[in-house]
Amino acid sequence: MIVTLSDLKTIRKNSNKIVLALGTFDLFHYEHLRYLQSAKELGGTLVVAVKDNQCAKLKNPTRPVIDEDQRIRIIDNIKCVDYSVLLNYDEVLDSDIEYEDQNQQDWLRIFEKVFKELRPDVLYYEIKPELQSVRDRVFKKYDVIGIPRERTAIVSTTKIVNKIIDDYKKNNQ
Repeated sequence: MIVTLSDLKTIRKNSNKIVLALGTFDLFHYEHLRYLQSAKELGGTLVVAVKDNQCAKLKNPTRPVIDEDQRIRIIDNIKCVDYSVLLNYDEVLDSDIEYEDQNQQDWLRIFEKVFKELRPDVLYYEIKPELQSVRDRVFKKYDVIGIPRERTAIVSTTKIVNKIIDDYKKNNQ
């Protein structure tokens, strides 16, 4: 079910254990599915936070390929997902959590609201060392258990996009 940030407090009240998974989910592929299935296997209610178009552009200015409305509808129709919520980039960072650089500040601008409203028990996340110190501060403040996912990265959206570009160039020379 697609919900809003304001709905998350009700979900918190009605759930014993909440697992939060985060992502852009552009050009949904098998690795995305494995990530969500692994998050659900941690038990409880799985809430998936999908980055809006503006957030996706922070990672890569040419993204997303697929619009946020379509991406969240895809995620919402995955069997293991209980709730999905669209995350917007918050221009005004209202946080007492210290950050070290722009990358960490952007992460807080995107995700701290969902932590405030949902107060998940577990965050299942992709390992990115440059974000770990700010994540650790969020985990401590909101009493969240962080569980990093092991990523095989056999398939990725970037690899898919690059293959399409390479194939197009080969065929149009």
